[in-house]
Amino acid sequence: MLNLDYASLVQIAQPYKVPGREEASAFLSWFLVNIYRLDIIEVQDIVCDGRGDKGIDGIYVNESEECIDIFQSKTVQNPSKTLGDTQLKEFVGSLEQLETLEGVQSMISTTGNSQLKNLLIEYKDLLTSSKYTIRGIFVTNAVKDSNADSFLEATSQTTQLKVWDKPLIIQMYVPSEKAIPATSEIAFDVFGYDYIEYNVGNTAKVVIAPLSAVDLVRMEGIENQQLFDLNLRKDLEKTKVNKDIGKSVNNASEHSNFLLYHNGITIICDRLDTSDEEKVKIKIQGYSVVNGCQTVSSLYRNKAKVTQDLRILTRIIQVNSNKSDLISRITYNSNNQNGIKARDFRSNTPTQVRLQEEINQYYPDYLYEIKRGDDPEQRIVIENTLAGQILLAFDLKRPWAVQRYSKIFDDLHQEIFARPEVSGGRIVVLFDLYKEIEKDLPKIEPSLFGGYQITKFFLLYLLAEVLSDDDVGKAFYKKPEDFYKDTVQKENLLKCIHIILGDLIIDLNGEFKEAGGENFDFKATYKAPNLLRILTNKVIASHKKLIARGRVESFSQLWDTLESQA
Repeated sequence: MLNLDYASLVQIAQPYKVPGREEASAFLSWFLVNIYRLDIIEVQDIVCDGRGDKGIDGIYVNESEECIDIFQSKTVQNPSKTLGDTQLKEFVGSLEQLETLEGVQSMISTTGNSQLKNLLIEYKDLLTSSKYTIRGIFVTNAVKDSNADSFLEATSQTTQLKVWDKPLIIQMYVPSEKAIPATSEIAFDVFGYDYIEYNVGNTAKVVIAPLSAVDLVRMEGIENQQLFDLNLRKDLEKTKVNKDIGKSVNNASEHSNFLLYHNGITIICDRLDTSDEEKVKIKIQGYSVVNGCQTVSSLYRNKAKVTQDLRILTRIIQVNSNKSDLISRITYNSNNQNGIKARDFRSNTPTQVRLQEEINQYYPDYLYEIKRGDDPEQRIVIENTLAGQILLAFDLKRPWAVQRYSKIFDDLHQEIFARPEVSGGRIVVLFDLYKEIEKDLPKIEPSLFGGYQITKFFLLYLLAEVLSDDDVGKAFYKKPEDFYKDTVQKENLLKCIHIILGDLIIDLNGEFKEAGGENFDFKATYKAPNLLRILTNKVIASHKKLIARGRVESFSQLWDTLESQA
């Protein structure tokens, strides 16, 4: 079971710890990734805690629910300390200030936190729009007490506020592997309906049948969500999809058409019994819904309206509970096949296959992953999504676009990958440069900026600007694999890159310091191409002056020196 006591929490949240921020910030980031299911780069963009944050630690526009989630995170070291109503009252005060244009303007003008300020400026129109509702999300590893419960009940009609305390987080947390719940037997009535039954080798038994919603809502664990422990998500309640399902359930005339409209659900179980002689009952025991959580939850919320005519095409898979790897793969694929991504559509295009084959042939220590599930066989994996981000930052010099993942394999695919100069060798070399950048991140001051994922792409962009303006660097920029022909060349190149990165980071630190140190809003600058170019021009101009004065060596000088020694 997940342990959120302070000592354990520090370890759990450690991968999300950003230098210069407290454990509460790392805990919130962990929560946003593991409970809210956001991407880490997006999380780093919305978390804004720090001095002068006005009690607001993060802002997220939740488009599916048409609300703006305002986060506050608190951690306690003493496991016996509870959450009362004091901190919740203070948080509600901050939420109320965001409900009016005057309040938002006041917070913008008085906050000392530049990241919060820029988030408020960015979302000012949405915050004061009638379309979006402001919702407070209080996240803590403490247990809320009766005072907190009373306050939440008293303000429920006037303020949208949800507390994710220790018990709720533990309840809703879905680890990477879980056993099938030990539920008791349930029988599904299939009288008058045909179903398909077959075995998959010696590993699984599968039945596909139209099951009645009346029976489905009787499954154990819907209310406490344990039924969906193996699912990738739990009940999201107020999404548009769930609302639409609810409308259909309330319309009895549509019940018989559910089989025509719905994609179906998937259930994994320990025991599947179809031995009923009259073929009117299907029995299962020890079961979990791995795909269809939103459907089953919506049916359960509207169970008073469901009828025997409302049937859902259901795939029931009996698999041994000790086959955790197979269970994980069934869960993963059951969920991913419903939403095919642009990356999947591009996986077998000549461009992507060619790149993979080139790397297989000329760089056997690397695997260019173009499909989820490619077997690395102990090789270094280069995901083609990351490769696209690297090419965007280095080749196209658009680091501000790396967060738009869907565009990499959609609108931007041809521009990023379908160019003569994009070879397997280019991707391998630039990937190694990207990994070299990671080693130099601790040199960045303030250290807060070194903790952002996007910083690596910005440094790669700076490196591209330096190399494309250097005589030898231009040759590298045109065909980097020519500088990677053997182990000695590889070592020399990475030495040069390491030295240049060190010089650039010194210049970048100087710009940060001059712009206010920790108060410099790097994230806002990163979002605005014009501001990023201004910062880049200052750093590059400073670097050129140092080269001209002989205080640092250019890439050409460094490379020629190392090559002459080889």
